[in-house]
This record gives sequence, C-alpha cells and structure tokens, in this order.
Amino acid sequence: MCPLGNRRATLRRFLVARKYSLDNAEAALREAMEWRKTVKIGDRVGVDAILASEPRWDLLADNRKIMTGTPFLCYTKQGFPVYMLRLGKGDAALATSASDETHVYSTIVRAEHLVQSIIPEATERAKKIKAEGKEQEASSDDYDGLVDKQVVIIDMDGIGMSALRCLYVLKTINSVASHNYPELSKAIYVVNAPSAFDYLWSAVKPLLAVHTQHKIKIFSQAESQYTGLQRLLEDEDIPDFLVPEGHTPGQKDCVTTVDGFLPTTVKKMDDWLKCLCSEQEGETKGDEEVSATIEKMSAIEIKEDYAAEA
Repeated sequence: MCPLGNRRATLRRFLVARKYSLDNAEAALREAMEWRKTVKIGDRVGVDAILASEPRWDLLADNRKIMTGTPFLCYTKQGFPVYMLRLGKGDAALATSASDETHVYSTIVRAEHLVQSIIPEATERAKKIKAEGKEQEASSDDYDGLVDKQVVIIDMDGIGMSALRCLYVLKTINSVASHNYPELSKAIYVVNAPSAFDYLWSAVKPLLAVHTQHKIKIFSQAESQYTGLQRLLEDEDIPDFLVPEGHTPGQKDCVTTVDGFLPTTVKKMDDWLKCLCSEQEGETKGDEEVSATIEKMSAIEIKEDYAAEA
C-alpha cells in the first residue's frame, strides 16, 4: 500500500485527499485497508490474493480495447513518470457491455504497478540524477527522495457525444482510484479536446474531487498543446500523433491499440504481473499498529501540492 514502504508519504496523500482533516483521513485510510482485504475478482478475495493468482488476461484484453494507452510513456523534464491514455481510440460499445470486474481489475493492476514498480524506478532514477548535481523537482527531500506522483496525458482525438455512454465506466474507475489510491497524479493534461468538450466536461467534472479538477489543463489547438507538451517533455518523448506538421516526429508505437498491439512498456507490465504469481505474499497489520501509525499523522508537516498551471 505504501510505495517503497514510505508510510509518511502515503499518510500525506490521504490527508491531502481529505483536505487535511485527520478524522476524515483516518476514516478513508481504514476504508482503503478494508477494501484491500475484501475486494473480489472471480474467486479471489483481497488485492494480495488477486495479484498472486494467475493474471486475468481476458479482463485486461477487454480493458485495453476500451482504454487504449500505456502505463508508462516516459519521464517529464521534472522527473515525473508519464501515463498516456487515448480515450477517443477505444471501443465505446465494449465499455458499456464489459463487466464491472473488467474495470476494477484493470484499475487495481495499473495502480499496483505504479506503486510497486514505476514509483520505485522513478525514485531511483531521480536519486541518480540528483547525485550528478542536477535538479529533480519530482523527488521529495521530505520523504527520502520518493517520487510518488505521475503525470497523465489524455488524448481526446476521435471522441464524441457517444462518450457519455461511458460515464458509468469512468465513475467505477474513478471510485476505485480516488478512494484507494488517492493523490498519485501530479497533473492531468487533456489534449485534442473536441468542440463538444465543454458539454462532456460538465458531465464528468462532478465525478472528480475538487483538488483533482484543479490539476487538469485542457488543450484544443494543436500548436498550443504542442508548446505545452514541450514544456513538459523532451521533443523525442512526445508521441508522434501529438506532433503537428513541420515539427520533428516524436515517439512511435507507444500506446496499445484495439487490434492488440502492445508497446514495450505494456509488455513489461505484463511480465511484472506474471512474476507476482509466485512472489506475492499477503500481509496484514494489527489494529494496534494501525492506530499507532495514524496517531503520528498529526505530527506530519504538510506541504500543499501544486496543480497544473492554468
């Protein structure tokens, strides 16, 4: 539950998500811990048991047709890992017919991969870069250089009003992520926003926490969004489908497709998932230890997280 075992950083995320209310943060933390023990996929109960069992490739395959993307694209110039999602290229019809298990399982896999694999790799990378005398905004001196945030890029190209049919799916995914994996995103860049986006946004916005809404930066013009992405990423890391004509092409074949293509980073996540079958062991904490840890929350110095620039 805690990236690299860093409890302080995890407690901070729950505090931020609950507007620094100790009572609400404690309640949310206990609910998340209970959910980790009781969530069910097939005949497996609990996150540890789910991850330790044979991967549900059927559920992942459907999810990848619905939400084409990649769990890791590159690093920002500031050192944050980047997650790429192409909503407009997914199968909207399948989104409404797929089971809840598909959305819940895939969200668990992505979130646990971020916590257990991507964050440790990003943290180690940041430490090496910092040791060379370079600045790494992503690493926190307060938490032993931990990089516990990602930047999400959401490509809306091809999306239309039919996307409203997927609001239930978004609500399910957002509920799992926001309640059990809060505050793991630094900023969210929405690119290629369509003309109907204002209407879509009015339907989606109520589903998101206020502090999450403030992290979102929306682009609709190719040149302006490319300039924004250049401030965030190196030119060679910007996906080629987000590079306007006249500019040097960026990354190719970097996201999943509905016809089954998987980029290297997705295959790497699949390998990680396979390894958990034999390595994952469940671990529980006694109520006394949990209470003692929560009491320490009041002594934590909280620093406000910044949102994406307006």
